[in-house]
Amino acid sequence: MACACGLLIAGSVAVASPGTACACSCASSETPEEAVSYASGVFVARATDKVSDGFTDTYKFEVSQVFKGDVGSTTTVGTLADGNGCGTSYQVGDEYLLFVSRPYQVDAAWEGYACGPYTGVPFDIRSVTEKVYGPPHPPREAAPRAEISWQTRMTAGIPTPVLAVVGVVLVGLIGWGILVFRRRWSRGTHQR
Repeated sequence: MACACGLLIAGSVAVASPGTACACSCASSETPEEAVSYASGVFVARATDKVSDGFTDTYKFEVSQVFKGDVGSTTTVGTLADGNGCGTSYQVGDEYLLFVSRPYQVDAAWEGYACGPYTGVPFDIRSVTEKVYGPPHPPREAAPRAEISWQTRMTAGIPTPVLAVVGVVLVGLIGWGILVFRRRWSRGTHQR
């Protein structure tokens, strides 16, 4: 019986643990102009910080030029970690011309993907970007500044399955405490 319970728990953890997805299919555009037009935000920025929780990576960027989007002087870009889905990675200290979308699977101002502007043939991405959006402008000081949140920093070192197990244990302990309290309380009222 104990062996069966141990196998059940081990199997549940193996099934519940996230794996690394390797499939990512990037769509090809007809023209370079079309290829650079899909992003919600297009800007030049230097990666200055990175926090990872094992499933997502969140990067802080210092923005120098903006082509598209309401972007402040600092912003955050999240991406799925370790090649999950279409996630990508950035090197802290390097500068990038970023084509990003509104966040869907990450807790950041923007979401970055491995797929960038693509037509199937090489083209000068910077010059086409300037042709489509015009010359870049500096980040707007009135635009929202995005930072890596303290919650993201606190939970970054703890894998999601561990957080889930701790949550289940805490709920169990609270339920047990309520049950013990109710039993003691009901015994006290019947004795009077």
